[in-house]
Amino acid sequence: MKWEENPRAGRLVWIYSFVVAAVLALILRLGYLDVVRGKSFHDRAGQTLSTYLGVMPNRGWIYDKGMNVLAYNAPSVSVVLSRFGVEKELYPQLAHRLAPVLHVPEDELLKRMTQNLGDKEIQLYENASRKQIAYIAEHQSQLPGIQCVEDVRRVYPYGSLGGHILGYIQPQPASAADSYRKAGYLPEQKVGITGIERQYEATLAGKHGNRVWQITSSGVPIKSFGMSPEPTPGQSLRLTLDASLQGTAQQLVMDQLDHVHHKLHIHPTDAEAVMLDTKTGGVLAMVSYPYYNPEWFVDAGEYDKHEKYINNTRLTPIINHTLTSPRYPGSTVKPVNLLAAMASGVITPYSTIQDNGKLMVGTYEAHDWMPGGHGTVDVPTTIQKSCDTFMYQVGMWMAHWYDGPLGGRSLSVWNQRERIAGLNRMFDLEWHFGLGPKTGIDLPGEAAGRFYANDSIHHRIVPYDLLASEQTMKEQHYVPNAGLLYDNAFAAIGQMQEFTPLQLAVYATTIANNGTRLQPHLLDSILSSDGKKVISRVKPRVIDHVHIPPEHLRAVKLGMVRAVNQPGGTAYRPFIGARYTAAGKTGTAEISQWGKKTDISLFIGYAPADNPRVAIAVMVPGGGESSDVAVPLARKLLDAYFDNERQSSQEKQEVLQAWTRGTASLNTENGQLP
Repeated sequence: MKWEENPRAGRLVWIYSFVVAAVLALILRLGYLDVVRGKSFHDRAGQTLSTYLGVMPNRGWIYDKGMNVLAYNAPSVSVVLSRFGVEKELYPQLAHRLAPVLHVPEDELLKRMTQNLGDKEIQLYENASRKQIAYIAEHQSQLPGIQCVEDVRRVYPYGSLGGHILGYIQPQPASAADSYRKAGYLPEQKVGITGIERQYEATLAGKHGNRVWQITSSGVPIKSFGMSPEPTPGQSLRLTLDASLQGTAQQLVMDQLDHVHHKLHIHPTDAEAVMLDTKTGGVLAMVSYPYYNPEWFVDAGEYDKHEKYINNTRLTPIINHTLTSPRYPGSTVKPVNLLAAMASGVITPYSTIQDNGKLMVGTYEAHDWMPGGHGTVDVPTTIQKSCDTFMYQVGMWMAHWYDGPLGGRSLSVWNQRERIAGLNRMFDLEWHFGLGPKTGIDLPGEAAGRFYANDSIHHRIVPYDLLASEQTMKEQHYVPNAGLLYDNAFAAIGQMQEFTPLQLAVYATTIANNGTRLQPHLLDSILSSDGKKVISRVKPRVIDHVHIPPEHLRAVKLGMVRAVNQPGGTAYRPFIGARYTAAGKTGTAEISQWGKKTDISLFIGYAPADNPRVAIAVMVPGGGESSDVAVPLARKLLDAYFDNERQSSQEKQEVLQAWTRGTASLNTENGQLP
């Protein structure tokens, strides 16, 4: 009866039976796995581990003020040795197989393989070609542990444009490897060696990430579990540099040197020019000739091609002379030294002398550069015509020579008191105008200026420590020394001190700004890694402000305007026809270079004279008279600045492309100047 009432009951019996059988089978299987295979699975589980492989961050890009890319990262492929499961005994065999493929000496490859044995991966070769990648892929069974991995390489698209400013990146120096490890760098991570790349290394570098891998106990990777953490890209930089102006300036310097080489038979081996924004202190152009291409230091093959040129100790192309090479400033310091004399009360803006071309400085007859002299000379005329005799007189007046030894005072006491006080007052104002101290520019390797004095006992020139002398004078009111009156007179014309072109440009800016000294800088702003967002901006920084009576400043600025714009001015002829009014001061300093006597050709100035926007300094060691090289070059550079202000973005791009084409074929493989 019940079966008739529930016809599906028979099916349920079969279903229950199947379920019971399945459960019993599962229990038996689990028992088998636990009892029979348990030890095997336990051992196998113990053979799998996890490890972390560093993933390099994307380095920040570098842009000029107009967002033209000056340094970026391009996709590349590197050949690496993964130490997972590869015995050290195999390294010689791997090096032997790879050497002819990678065109790297076998011993060099072996050295790379055996260094830093604690690292899980080691880079053997970068920027591999398609042919090299294909070979490694085809012979993978014969090259255990050798892999081709995605990488990036640093690219400087405009070659030698701004090379000294940008610098370059390279593998971490062995001497600093430990410090980079402590800072969280991967062993294979390249770092800035000089220039902006080094100065802002911490900003550009970013932070590496890690890829998590499951591996066997023998080190064979099984599976990737992704990133933990993701790499953090470095931030990008926008510079104050105008790439178009920089390229034009570098071309103008080369052209000018080529001109004097062929026309005047003058052979300078280096030349420098700096242009600063007088409103902010930003560097608009910074030229140090001869040039180098940062790409040479990124690509080993390129370095080999240019090695003789790079290591030419006479040319020293890798040195940025604008901030590392102090030289005699010559007459360019006359404006500030006249301000020092007026501040000391020994002259007024209206003082005059009668210059007949020579003057007795103690027992030494000093001569003006102009035979027969300049006649009646006042402060503006001294600057306009660069009268040395007036400056000799200034040096002696500031030393109180006439009311000292000539006035009956003890020569010894005067030499330790009044003479030193006068020399210090002159050097001190130069210092406050930026001549002497490091400028604080955001580039590594800057050198301070230097001051000198005579050692009359040993008959030689010796360094003069201005700050120590001032401190000694303050404490005991005299400074023991073996100097001469000559020191004061010749310091007044810039022959007892040495300054860098950058310091001279800062000095010109300080005059243009009526005594306000700004810190020069190359960084305009820090950007997001993609360059689309401004993280922070650099604000102009005032380093010093010198109070100058307006009438003193007017006399000096008038002389600088006359020097450039009136007949008789030492810079007049090269500036004829300029569509702007510049103010400036020429300089010619006597030096000995490569065993021969020669001159440094100099010019400092600013424009427009009534509302300065740009300051300039030009220095050409071995360039002869200032009118031969420095002044014509300064005129061309200032023309380029004002032309550049009116150019469209498209026109600036054309300038950059022309520069790149023009320098791509420069041949320095013989070790000489291009």
